[in-house]
Amino acid sequence: MGKTLIIAEKPSVAADIVKALPGKFKKSKTHFEGDSYIVSYAIGHLVSIGFPEEIDPKFQKWTLDNLPILPEEFPLSVLPNTKTQYNALSKLIRRRDVDVIVNGCDAGREGELIFKYILKHAYTRSVAGKSIRRLWLQSMTLDAIRTGLQNLRENEEMLSLEAAALCRSEADWLIGINATRALTCYNSRHGGFRKTPCGRVQTPTLSLLVKREAERRAFVPTDYWELHADFLCENATYQGVWIDTKFKKNPENPHAKQRRIWDEKKAAAIAKKCRGKQAEVEETHKHSKQAPPQLYDLTSLQREANSRFGFSAKNTLGLAQALYERHKLITYPRTDSRCLPEDYLDSVNEILDRQQDWQYGAFAKEAQDKGYLQKNKKNKRLFNNKKISDHFAIIPTSGLPGTLSEPELKIYQMIVQRFLAILFPPAVFHNTRRLSLVEQETFLTEGKILVEPGWKAVYGSKPGAGDANTLVALPAGKLVLCKEIEQKKLVTKPPARFSEATLLSAMENSGKLIDDDELAEAMKERGLGTPATRAAIIEKLLNEKYVVREQKELIPTGKAFELLALLEARDIDVLASPELTGEWEYKLNQILRGKITREQFMREIREQTGKIVEQVKTGEEADQKEAPFSPVDGVIFFENATAYQSEDGKLMIRKILGGRIMEEEEIVRMIRGETVGPYTDFRSKKGKPFTASVSIKDSKVSFQFADSTDGLDLEAIKQQEPLGISPVDSTKVFETPMAYMSESALEGDRKKGLRIGKIILERSISQENIVQLLTKGKTEIIKGFISRKKRPFDAYLCMDKKGKITFEFPPRKPRAKKGKN
Repeated sequence: MGKTLIIAEKPSVAADIVKALPGKFKKSKTHFEGDSYIVSYAIGHLVSIGFPEEIDPKFQKWTLDNLPILPEEFPLSVLPNTKTQYNALSKLIRRRDVDVIVNGCDAGREGELIFKYILKHAYTRSVAGKSIRRLWLQSMTLDAIRTGLQNLRENEEMLSLEAAALCRSEADWLIGINATRALTCYNSRHGGFRKTPCGRVQTPTLSLLVKREAERRAFVPTDYWELHADFLCENATYQGVWIDTKFKKNPENPHAKQRRIWDEKKAAAIAKKCRGKQAEVEETHKHSKQAPPQLYDLTSLQREANSRFGFSAKNTLGLAQALYERHKLITYPRTDSRCLPEDYLDSVNEILDRQQDWQYGAFAKEAQDKGYLQKNKKNKRLFNNKKISDHFAIIPTSGLPGTLSEPELKIYQMIVQRFLAILFPPAVFHNTRRLSLVEQETFLTEGKILVEPGWKAVYGSKPGAGDANTLVALPAGKLVLCKEIEQKKLVTKPPARFSEATLLSAMENSGKLIDDDELAEAMKERGLGTPATRAAIIEKLLNEKYVVREQKELIPTGKAFELLALLEARDIDVLASPELTGEWEYKLNQILRGKITREQFMREIREQTGKIVEQVKTGEEADQKEAPFSPVDGVIFFENATAYQSEDGKLMIRKILGGRIMEEEEIVRMIRGETVGPYTDFRSKKGKPFTASVSIKDSKVSFQFADSTDGLDLEAIKQQEPLGISPVDSTKVFETPMAYMSESALEGDRKKGLRIGKIILERSISQENIVQLLTKGKTEIIKGFISRKKRPFDAYLCMDKKGKITFEFPPRKPRAKKGKN
């Protein structure tokens, strides 16, 4: 009797399978072997669809003429980084003594694809007679693995899943390769090579960022006022904020809120009317409960790690993978489930026993002593087979940590705390709502005190903890006086940029952006990407310089705006919509259910690919129109998705220069020969910001930098009225488009020449500031500098005799002493 070869997706899973098999195993570099079984592994994807040039050498040249590329057979190629393991696997697959091959990769579409691509690429006639089976695991306990090995599925049962997996992979290849090549060729038509990557998941994700940034650019801040009152009752004091008791939410005005007053005169009138008057007080008390949060799936773990510690999604995935594979301290992390199997009580009990010996042992012991697990056995937020797809939620294993790095420890602590917390009772709060009525105007004061910590105890909360508005009791029967009212002027803020945490959430819930109910339902379980791929999608956008990361913010670049404008102009903005993913998921589910065939799906994808390429090929004439600012000094200008061009074709200016979106007014000034800027938000090809002025010289765009004199009319500059004398070499100081420079600097003296940029830490430096520096060595206080950590600050600029610029900070205001209630 021959041997059975089991192929797992990862080395650690292979090792776990070996533990569940009978007999002894010998370990080699690439596999484990016993008397009846060989257990080996992939390392994620070993084989993928190859590049177009592997189909035909003519595709090495990127040109619209050879698009679309629609191969009948998709060539497979081995990924170079994992070639050694693939070669080992292919030998095992072809071994004569192997007669059964078991797919032990992850239970799901991608696991099916990984195995079938390896098998297909390694296939020879010697493999034809072998039996193919499927190991389908929901958990990695020894009992679960043994049960799975005893109930292997036949390959025929997996054919619909295989068809869906192949369709997803081939469709992504067709759309991604053809759209990327077509858009790159279109963008490179005026010279150079402007690679324009585009994909089914990454482009809709980018669209979320671009739309949010466009909202921020279009946002016009509006002033509003709040009234904050101080109330006095004998020795007791409290604060209240004015509210409109008739307020109703209006979706068309998201900035409207109950406490906001949009008319300054109205705010002043209310304050005047109420100041110094008696108040009537109404008070209500009630208890509220807050249930513990659910267990982590990968996306919620990444979101919280980004919010709490600033970890990127990629880093969190790597840390979780290390805790799973190397340290064996947590369950499989690449999961989209937040529940456990209903038969998992014994395993949870075992983990609780082990956790008593670690950092949160007191809470594990309390959970055991008070029977919290038994009380939760019918809790569908915790144990629910219907909410488990390929894998269950991330929880600790029965192992305990030895030495972990600080980031690994933080992630492990998060997982252990969440695991313990969900077993604990709800937290109970005592809420107080106090309304102070003064002259028919209402002021609200709210307080909240934690009465019973429940699950919050796991996170360090104790009874009696309250927020800043915890209320003191008022003496019975005593007058309450509205002593003072502060009229605060505030301003509305634009919607916040996405962080990785909020972008992951938006990707997860992108089905809500789709109007079609069936497509939205198909995306309900997945969203844009999968938990395992979302981090890679964000990193890809960063690597392609569509997005830059500044602190926690993700900011789309001009390149991103250009791509989305081009897709819209070419009428292929379906590539930027989550509807495409929704439609695919719906149809892939139909394939799984046998409602449509693989051939039908791929026929539609080929047609869609052809249409996308044809839309790009129609050329810029299709969307060319006269520019809104045309004509300029008698010259007519046309615009398309990405550029403005003069009627005679002699001048072409891209809408995005140096990664910066140019305003129409700036373009007009440049056409008229002006130098515009300096601006601080240009970005290099590597995504780094730089400051420059920009102009058009000899029909070409030209950048000027603070330390450069190239292209400057030096004689014209020297004829200006000088701003003062340089302290370094006593030569005159003049203004240039980018900087303030001494005559010696204009003449190229790099040692003694004085150069002061017009923008310092994102703050414009005025002529008056320079005059102050040159005469007094110090400016007046300048407000609004932005530090490298993106924090605003105010300072004086100072300059010494050597021309060195430094900051001097105003004295800090003493902190106000906290008053007693």
